[in-house]
Amino acid sequence: MVITAAGGLPGEVMKNWRVKSPNTFDCEFGFSCMGYEIAAGWGAALADPTRTPIVMIGDGTYMMMNSDIYSTVLSGHKMVVIVCDNGGYAVINRLQNAKGAASFNNLIKDCRVKEPFSVDFVKHAESMGALTRRVDSLADLSQAVDWALGTDRTTVITLVSDGFTWTPGDAWWDVGVPEVSARPQVREAHAEQAQARRKQRVGV
Repeated sequence: MVITAAGGLPGEVMKNWRVKSPNTFDCEFGFSCMGYEIAAGWGAALADPTRTPIVMIGDGTYMMMNSDIYSTVLSGHKMVVIVCDNGGYAVINRLQNAKGAASFNNLIKDCRVKEPFSVDFVKHAESMGALTRRVDSLADLSQAVDWALGTDRTTVITLVSDGFTWTPGDAWWDVGVPEVSARPQVREAHAEQAQARRKQRVGV
């Protein structure tokens, strides 16, 4: 069973994951509910101990709600957590830029500290009792997932992912753009959005 919720992963998983049987895919995207994923993985492991839920989560959401990893280790309800580390809240940063706004405090590199640092998700998850592995390629990821499915407790895999691109396709999410702005990029984004909505109304 694959579980995801917020950020770019719902779009990526809906475009790329092949569902082979019913009740094996859980994507909470109605409210882009950050923090749902790990708790839902624990719930799925509780509900059906015969299978291992695979939780796909971004680094921002992981930082927001990760403590149930510790609970699953204590209770013996195993899941596999795959953390995509794209350097912060990169999907929100992309959305800001796409709507004409400048990047603001969503990427670690844009934070106000003089020497930004990244979280070591491997060490963090290890501190909660999980088994862990960092991977650097899709080939390594495949091997790591095979390993994780054979471990005896919750296992966390972390990999660095791209913060600025996503898989092409027609799954997207949209927000309103201010009509009035001193920033020309915002005015341009508003005009593009208004044109797209006019086309949708007339069915072009």
